[in-house]
Amino acid sequence: MNDDQQKPMTAQPSRPEATQNEAPPEQPGPDAKPKGIALYHDMRVEEDFTKCATRLFSILRLAAEKSPGAPRYVYLDVQGHRNAAGGYDADALEIIHEFLLGFLGPYFTEISTPLYHARNPEPQREDIPHILNVRDPDREHSYDHRELPVRSRDTIPDGRRSRPPVRAIADYLGLDEPICLICWQAPVERAHVVPESLGGSNDVRNFALLCPRHHREAPDVADAEAFWSWVDYACERDGHMKWEGVDPETLAKAEHVGLHIDTRGPVRKSVRHFDRVRDELVRHYGWSPEEFAGGHHWGALMEEFHTVMDSATSTHFNVSKKASTEAWAFEVARRRLKDETAQDEADSDRSAVSSRPAVDLAERTVRKSPLNNGAQSLVDAARRADIAIEAAALVRDIISSAGVSSAEEVLRCIKEEVADRTAQFDRLDGELMGHAVCRYCGHAIARIGNSTWRHSAAAPMSRGCRAASFDRDGTWDDSLDRAWKASPPKTYR
Repeated sequence: MNDDQQKPMTAQPSRPEATQNEAPPEQPGPDAKPKGIALYHDMRVEEDFTKCATRLFSILRLAAEKSPGAPRYVYLDVQGHRNAAGGYDADALEIIHEFLLGFLGPYFTEISTPLYHARNPEPQREDIPHILNVRDPDREHSYDHRELPVRSRDTIPDGRRSRPPVRAIADYLGLDEPICLICWQAPVERAHVVPESLGGSNDVRNFALLCPRHHREAPDVADAEAFWSWVDYACERDGHMKWEGVDPETLAKAEHVGLHIDTRGPVRKSVRHFDRVRDELVRHYGWSPEEFAGGHHWGALMEEFHTVMDSATSTHFNVSKKASTEAWAFEVARRRLKDETAQDEADSDRSAVSSRPAVDLAERTVRKSPLNNGAQSLVDAARRADIAIEAAALVRDIISSAGVSSAEEVLRCIKEEVADRTAQFDRLDGELMGHAVCRYCGHAIARIGNSTWRHSAAAPMSRGCRAASFDRDGTWDDSLDRAWKASPPKTYR
């Protein structure tokens, strides 16, 4: 988001019959402004917030590059994305209110949505950011791949027992007639987004219309957004099928007006099952060749894969698992392993400094002897190491959540800094700290320089050990347990 102060765009109720057909006004004369450019995007049911935001941003960038300075008029339609009350769901509302009217508003002259028609009161800005980084820090819209729950779009389903009619599903999806969402072919079948066997409802929002072929290929998984993401991927993969049967004359007319239609799709190299899984992992989930190389991690990946398959996938008409289902399970298994590895690394990094008793001892010594330079040096070294460890954990989180490969070099440098600062802490610990055993209770004691001896840990000491409650100088040691009680002196008659 841009930090500059902007006047809010004036929003008025949208009038589709007017805004969709009106052309931007032209200014005649030699000093006329560049002709306006109209941009249109349909937020289809398979698009979530991230996909829609990314595509809106890309068409804005493309328009600015091809027609710099021209007034830009954007028109947004929304298909599906309804909540239980019949209004727009959270993704659609966030696109309309927060992203389009809020973030992208200054870069358009006018914005038309199903809810509002807004005109920019300020001159249209041209300093469009080069990169859009969409992050979800609260994981509100992310699938919890650690717990593998069922996630549906119909958070409050209508509870119907029978499946809705095909016509009702088509109306929800924004289709004029029942055709396959992917290839536009008929006849169609009603496909559950989340299977009934995994807890999916018969709400109209839990259905898609697919031809028999694409219904056989669609994933049977617990995450509704993963199903819609696969539909979006399949639309790009098999988009050429939408134009099958269109006469060449119509295609030639489209090419004549500058509309390029790709009637050829990617060649599928193999019909073997795992090759189809591998192809989908590469094209849909962005796997690199190194991730198929095997090695010691492959066994752990397969173990996680079977956990995901057993807990969060289903079968369709009692046939074997589909390639799309297994590809999703492999991707979720990879994310689960990355989370565990990152957590293990963070825990091991933090334990390198924070678990050492020298830190607590140094802080206690500084409190009792503020002028003790050795204790203060240990505390400062520990704090510097902690800061470096937290920075490494932050960069690691950015890499895992946003996939920023360029941050790996930053992470490597910070890890080197962690090693250097931890080594400095170890050196000071060895030079300044003295270690011995308490002569009263036998527990470990330590001191920094010429400071008083103290027990290395604040665990309960042996009963009767004066060192457990007093320092050698006779003052109270406030960091130790006060629960023990000394035995009273014996008396003899």
